[in-house]
Amino acid sequence: MAIKISDLLNKKIYTTEAIYVGKVFDAMLDTDKSTVGGIVIADVANGCLKETIDDPSKKVVLPFQLITAIGNIILIKPPITSKF
Repeated sequence: MAIKISDLLNKKIYTTEAIYVGKVFDAMLDTDKSTVGGIVIADVANGCLKETIDDPSKKVVLPFQLITAIGNIILIKPPITSKF
C-alpha cells in the first residue's frame, strides 16, 4: 500500500508497548533507493526519548525500519535506551 508523506506529518508515534515517543515532523528520503530512510520526530521533550538524548528540544531521526504499523497513529519497535 502506498502512503503519501504528507499523510504521515503530525501523526503521533507510540512504541508497541503503548508509550508516547513524539510526532512526525518530516521524513528523510533515500533518493538512491527511492525509499523513506527515516522519520524526523518532534515533541521529543514529551516522549519516552527525553531521558536518552542530549537535547530534547531538538528533533530526532528514527530509522524507517523501526516502524511496525501506520494507521491513525504510528507504532514503532521500542527504542534502545542508550544515549543518542
